[in-house]
Amino acid sequence: MYMSARDETRHYFADYEVYQDGHAIAWGQVTHSMRINDEMAAAALVAALRAHAANVHDVDTGAIRLRGIHRL
Repeated sequence: MYMSARDETRHYFADYEVYQDGHAIAWGQVTHSMRINDEMAAAALVAALRAHAANVHDVDTGAIRLRGIHRL
């Protein structure tokens, strides 16, 4: 079966900070894997990374600032 480059599963690493009242209160790293198959892949990746980090710290996704995203 032929797989185009846009159908591959890609793996990502992100470094983030958690903000509360304008101050960084925590930081960490998360990883995520996803299939790249549409134009919304970048937005979906950012949303997934922020959601995972927010879940780890039990905060809203708006409290998460992604410092960097890297494809592995």
